[in-house]
Amino acid sequence: MAKAVGGDANAFGELYDIHVDQIYRHIYYRVGNTGDAEDLTQQVFLKAWKAIGRYRKKSVPFAGWLMTISRNLVIDFYRERKEKVSLDEKYEVADHEPGPEQLAETGVEYRKLISTIARLPEEHRRVVIMRFIEDSSYEDIAAALKKSEGAVRVIIHRALKEMRALIEEGNQKA
Repeated sequence: MAKAVGGDANAFGELYDIHVDQIYRHIYYRVGNTGDAEDLTQQVFLKAWKAIGRYRKKSVPFAGWLMTISRNLVIDFYRERKEKVSLDEKYEVADHEPGPEQLAETGVEYRKLISTIARLPEEHRRVVIMRFIEDSSYEDIAAALKKSEGAVRVIIHRALKEMRALIEEGNQKA
């Protein structure tokens, strides 16, 4: 980290390798488009490289800092497009070319899960996506949301409790 802050491109490249997948997933689940997610991911790391000299580990973990940059870029992305898209429209099953049996098994459950996540309040939805889809640590989520780790754990607990209730409600209707 110290080498990267000092301007060492190779050290920053190592940080890139460590964090690129997490940042890409974070962005992809917000824009729902591979091309846009790749472009925005690259912009995150370009902005980070330009500002790396100002980064201070004591204020926020590096992954949290990158998450903040990515969040701001996604906001700018939608601001420029001036479009509001429902979660159901943007969160589709990724094209990994699974077999028909796998599609049948996972497709329905996936849509139920995404629909349930979409029904959560914004803050709950964000922490669920960051923790369970993007595999972010509590520390990174706390830094990105500017909350304590304890507060993040409480939000996750409440979000999961609410998801459970929504799923049970849906099962009773079926």
